[in-house]
Amino acid sequence: MAIIQALIAMLTRSAGKLLNTAFSWATILLFGRVSQDRQIYVSLIAFGSVIWLIVLAGVAFPSVATFLLSFVTLPKWIDKTWIRLAMLAAVVVIPAVIGAVSILMLDKAKRPRGAAAVATAVLKGYPYTVGLALTLAMMTVFAPILKVRTLAKRWTTEHVPVIVEPRDYEAVVESVRAALAEGGFETTRGRASWLLRAPTKVLTLFARGAVAGLVADRITALRSKDLEVVLHPADLVISGREATAARARAIIAEHVVFTPAYLTWDKEANELEDRLRAIWRARDARSSADVRAELKAIGARLRELEVPYEEWEVLFRQLLVLERALREGGRSVSAGPDWAATLGAGVAIAAPHAEKIADAVGETVKELRETAHRAPRTVPVLSAVAAAVAALAAFVALPWRRRTRHGGGESTRRSRRAA
Repeated sequence: MAIIQALIAMLTRSAGKLLNTAFSWATILLFGRVSQDRQIYVSLIAFGSVIWLIVLAGVAFPSVATFLLSFVTLPKWIDKTWIRLAMLAAVVVIPAVIGAVSILMLDKAKRPRGAAAVATAVLKGYPYTVGLALTLAMMTVFAPILKVRTLAKRWTTEHVPVIVEPRDYEAVVESVRAALAEGGFETTRGRASWLLRAPTKVLTLFARGAVAGLVADRITALRSKDLEVVLHPADLVISGREATAARARAIIAEHVVFTPAYLTWDKEANELEDRLRAIWRARDARSSADVRAELKAIGARLRELEVPYEEWEVLFRQLLVLERALREGGRSVSAGPDWAATLGAGVAIAAPHAEKIADAVGETVKELRETAHRAPRTVPVLSAVAAAVAALAAFVALPWRRRTRHGGGESTRRSRRAA
């Protein structure tokens, strides 16, 4: 029973991540990038689309919808006809409310003016609601299937939040492929699983513009024997063994800074990314003094920016990487040393020796403890020193022992193949 509960919990977490990916892509596609102070409207739209799906089912099954909405069973003396009528009214009203909320998500300068324009914007809530509801429903079904496939391969999944505009999709895919190849992962391009393409395709049927539909058709997966990378318009998913996926994520995070992809979500953070990217593109046409002044201004703006810590950390890292690349003569990270690959190789080389070091330190700790216990009581200082040294040695040795237990076998096999 405990094993089943653990599997259900794991599948639920995976479904949550995939649903978050689907909804993030959906809101960006339908409404564009949303500033931090309007994120509450995104939550309202998500909540409304789920409620709409429930009340739609409630027209046919009033008891089920009533229980899902209020967790109360429907008494037998209540006429289900009235419940159906209430559900039907909600089916009609909720999309209009979502359309009105979508207007509030826009900047004041871009909001529709006039009764006709406002009515048109409100009516767009109907296709938006249907598209979001169907997308979330499909991902709810497909997410456990995708997770089971990953578990069967004993893979783990890493997520790198990105925003990729339709016109930049192919360029970002090629940049990621080149970065992986430089880091030692040779991959081949192919179409992503239909389980991922189908929900996005359904959503684009209700979205504005024909370009979004082309992105849904060409969602790309980069595959190798030990790795799979899928680039969604609002997420980059890395699947592989734990060490492999972590190393691939480090390589991609190092190289993706200079691609057209956004690594932050809020509009204000995206504007800073645009400024950093503009500095990089015009590095040869501007003087060093101008570049330094602009970087200083960006740093000051970053200190004042009110964004989640994760996004602040991403922007700070991008600023540091850009400064390093400019100091190296305007070379991008891909033209410089591959720090992620170097670090991974160093850990792989050191891992086979880590266990021997940990064992030796452990024996020393044991001897120190025995000596401390045999020492006369008139020399309490020796016991205190031995205890301090033992604690310090155990603190140093324990991480190495844990690391080698998980990664030592794989590193040893790599060393043997290299020999």
